[in-house]
Amino acid sequence: MKFTTPFALLIWFLVNVTISSNTLAIELKSAYISLDQYLEIVKQNNAYIGGAALDIQTANANKVSQGLYQLNPSISYSRGAYRNQSAYANDNTPPSTTYGLSFTVEGWGKRSARENLAQAQIEASANQLEQTSTNIELNAIYAYIDSLRLSLMIKSFQEALVKLKPLQGNVKAIDAQRFLAMQKANNEEDFSFSSLNLLNYSGGAIKEVPAPRGSLNYRIQDFNLEELIAQGQSQRKEVISLESSIEVADKNMTLTMQNRNVNIYPYISQTRTPQYKYSNGSSYSLPAVGPLPAQTITSSGTTYTAANSLAVGVSIPIPITNYLQSADIVTAANQKLQYEMQLKDLKEQIRVQVLQASMKYNAAARRLRHAEKEYEDVSKDPNKNPVLAIMDLRDKEGALLDAKTNHLKALINLWRQSGNYSVPTL
Repeated sequence: MKFTTPFALLIWFLVNVTISSNTLAIELKSAYISLDQYLEIVKQNNAYIGGAALDIQTANANKVSQGLYQLNPSISYSRGAYRNQSAYANDNTPPSTTYGLSFTVEGWGKRSARENLAQAQIEASANQLEQTSTNIELNAIYAYIDSLRLSLMIKSFQEALVKLKPLQGNVKAIDAQRFLAMQKANNEEDFSFSSLNLLNYSGGAIKEVPAPRGSLNYRIQDFNLEELIAQGQSQRKEVISLESSIEVADKNMTLTMQNRNVNIYPYISQTRTPQYKYSNGSSYSLPAVGPLPAQTITSSGTTYTAANSLAVGVSIPIPITNYLQSADIVTAANQKLQYEMQLKDLKEQIRVQVLQASMKYNAAARRLRHAEKEYEDVSKDPNKNPVLAIMDLRDKEGALLDAKTNHLKALINLWRQSGNYSVPTL
């Protein structure tokens, strides 16, 4: 539908103003930000990246505890025994006091195996942080590129409108202006939506809507596929993360074996009994002998001095169960084998993914060359009609921006699939 009269154009303008006033109830402020600045904010404030960083702190703290000797010392104290009834009169044995100390001497290799496992877990957590960070970063880069494309598209429409302004008396120019204004408004709405998406990765650190700046210009590149595949199979974050998981599983298997070594439990105790006197009250009668009269002798009892006794011993469990089952060893070995199988499959997948990414990149590069040539042809040989010349050039410029966007995304995808985590300069 075309508006060819000033009255119709006025009606169209009033309707759009009314719609805009109803829909844009919230005023959004924007601020320009470069890709490097934006990604730095994302790395510092994204919750998923922060959570992965906390895992490293947890793993470091765990290493400290796992590296300690598990002595498990225990002290004991006992007083007694007490008797509420004596076996016979004057039987007053006092209660003794016993002090004891026991501790654990771990089986050979257990502590070092735990410490090695904890160190492997630290490295695995660090690799997981890198993988999480690069995944979030990739999504953030794509969101930034999409917003930048819309920003450049708005600029393209605006420049075309400026070029049409001197041709306002031309009916076709009015139609072209109306069309370009509508397209510009649609892209501005899309730009607002897309820019808001950038806030999703910044963890609330950005208070204004980010407005990307830069260009989508990036030269077409040539690659050696076999080199890319080899690089991806050795440098992809997923590969490194799986390799660290294999290392953790290997250290866990070593710990499982060492845990079968027997702990011994030495102990030492001392018992103290205070001095006491034993008197049974016995009397002995002696008959008169010669000049000696008969007499009765009462026993004074026996005095016992304080006594100390020391006991030393060791308890050694007999690990019968260890020799009757192997479930723990099989479980640990199978965990490592699973990771190794996954790594083998991942490397095969990387070969396919690099080949597919290369095909997509080559297609995007061909479209970019074609769009560049068409834009150059229209620039060098414009249409004789000035309105059509402006519109043709704008169309080719829009197609070129789309081709540049697809080329840049395809290039980043090929980089990532082949283990290259570079960030493009826009």
